Amino acid sequence: MSESKENIEEEVNEEQIEQAAEESVVEEVVEEVVEDLEYFKNKFMRAQADVQNMRRRMHDDTEERVRLRLEGLLSDLMAVSDYLEAGLKAVPQSIKDAEQGEAFLTGMSAIQQALDMVFLSHGVMFIAPTSDDEFNPERHEAIETVVNTDLEKPQLELLGRGYCMGVKILRPAKVRVISNISEG
Repeated sequence: MSESKENIEEEVNEEQIEQAAEESVVEEVVEEVVEDLEYFKNKFMRAQADVQNMRRRMHDDTEERVRLRLEGLLSDLMAVSDYLEAGLKAVPQSIKDAEQGEAFLTGMSAIQQALDMVFLSHGVMFIAPTSDDEFNPERHEAIETVVNTDLEKPQLELLGRGYCMGVKILRPAKVRVISNISEG
């Protein structure tokens, strides 16, 4: 009987060894699968981040191109507005007094107002300082400085209005600075 007990114990030990070996193999396989899962999860997360960054860059690039084209168009429209404004100021009295002069000036003024509305509808604001405003080199371009000792404080005379969109200055206002002291 002791032989059979020993045989049974040997068989049990062999089964336990085989079972332990199988469990060890299963654990190794599970560890490999978990490592692979982590590896591919990391790759997926990086790829997803790369795609998100690419989309953001494309969006930013598109916005920048649109902004540059809009600024170019607005710059061209500013020149048209300047010419129209100068033309309206330079209309000779003979045209004003002519039979159709008033209708002509009304039409030209309507075009100027419509152009101003286009600017405003696209978020463009006008920089048009009054004589009491202080000179601001970020918003004003001094075209000329004139001395007038009769003044108590410096004044500005608007020569050409400027344009801004939000905080960005598209073009500073052109001004004449009338100062009460001479620079020298």
